[in-house]
Amino acid sequence: MKPAQTAVLILAAGASRRLGRPKQQLLFNKDTLLNRIISTATNLQAGPVLLVLGEDSALMAPENIITVINHQWQEGMATSIRCGIEKLQIAFPAIDTVIITVCDQPYVSVELFREMIQTYEQANHPIIACTYADTVGTPVLFHRSIFPELLELNGDKGARLLLNKDRHRVGLVNFPLGNIDIDTEEDYERLIKQ
Repeated sequence: MKPAQTAVLILAAGASRRLGRPKQQLLFNKDTLLNRIISTATNLQAGPVLLVLGEDSALMAPENIITVINHQWQEGMATSIRCGIEKLQIAFPAIDTVIITVCDQPYVSVELFREMIQTYEQANHPIIACTYADTVGTPVLFHRSIFPELLELNGDKGARLLLNKDRHRVGLVNFPLGNIDIDTEEDYERLIKQ
């Protein structure tokens, strides 16, 4: 039997207000943060890759990526999740799971995604989240049974509400470098000095 496909949904529609410039275009190890996560998602080869961008974005995605434009991106991350899940359900109605990820965690890897999928297959949890620095967060894998809840999200907290709502539904994968994300110029300077 063929293993179930897992889509990857990349959220990249944010305005990077605290940083003051598009974090998607920041360079790390000779590539942009956005290109790095696109490459990671496509190299996983587990299913379709969708990229959510804001309507004013000048960013371009490779041809093998499905680009979704979020016209309401200013209302927060939840709108990008809703746009992505809606598109996923229309274009790939048979998809069982999706990994939702962001572009500003530079140490997300194919190995991490595979560990999340493996944990999902071995455990009885409809949500597999990463844990780092006393936090449960992205990337997060969701089974299709959670899609209706994702479509009801509002605001800028993303899916954190679902992770905290029913902890018994959430399996965890250790991702020690997950706490390294880029929100400010100081974060970026620390990253490139490592």
